[in-house]
Amino acid sequence: MDPERVAKFVDLLFQYIEVVPASKFYPYIEEADAAIGETDPDDVLYVACALAGDAAIWSDDTDFDEQDVVEVYSTTDVIGIFDTR
Repeated sequence: MDPERVAKFVDLLFQYIEVVPASKFYPYIEEADAAIGETDPDDVLYVACALAGDAAIWSDDTDFDEQDVVEVYSTTDVIGIFDTR
């Protein structure tokens, strides 16, 4: 892709993405670590961001099923929510 097309795609994508500053999610790291750290330490920051933003997580990573502090939606769940048939 040419750079201009990539820039347009990134701009479009970031219309639907909220960047969470570290200062906002940092206070939630301990809670997130307690919830999922033993299962998958790489997922701690995702849970902390969701806690900070009072948000859910959209993922097909079943490790998130091992925690109960944030809601998790699979791709199938999301498709079902938006399916208008």
